[in-house]
Amino acid sequence: MTSEPRYLEFDPDQPGEVVATMDAMSGAGKGWVNFEPAVDVDDVPAESGTFSLFSGRGPSVPLGTWTAGTSTRRGRAEPVMLGLQHPAGSKAKPLLAGFGHPVPDGWVVMQDHVRKGLVVAVPATVESSAALGWLLRAARLLSTVPLTGRWRAAVYSG
Repeated sequence: MTSEPRYLEFDPDQPGEVVATMDAMSGAGKGWVNFEPAVDVDDVPAESGTFSLFSGRGPSVPLGTWTAGTSTRRGRAEPVMLGLQHPAGSKAKPLLAGFGHPVPDGWVVMQDHVRKGLVVAVPATVESSAALGWLLRAARLLSTVPLTGRWRAAVYSG
């Protein structure tokens, strides 16, 4: 059973507490963090009810996820994973490349689905701050609503 998350409000230019939390989770090999941008509620379009289930888009406001890498009992390492649900209505990888923010070399796209989002495996050599910076910029670029610049991290210690 998952415990209640701990919330951290932060500015992308000052992610120190969030990055320290991610580093600690990486050291423990467990946990995840969901990242939600702050938006003005008046800028978020009303969902269209039942028919939104058949939409070719993800949520109106992007949702990012970082998951700590783990070691399995057999010694096989599972990489850090980044996920991004977005409202862009198309696959994220080519859109991000077109915006000049491609998936970095060595990162492996595990999924790029219009509704389910983008999932990327990040090499162990990538620092948490770099992974977070890439994820937040990708979310901002794919958002269809204006973001205020502030973010909220929901930390699940796992």
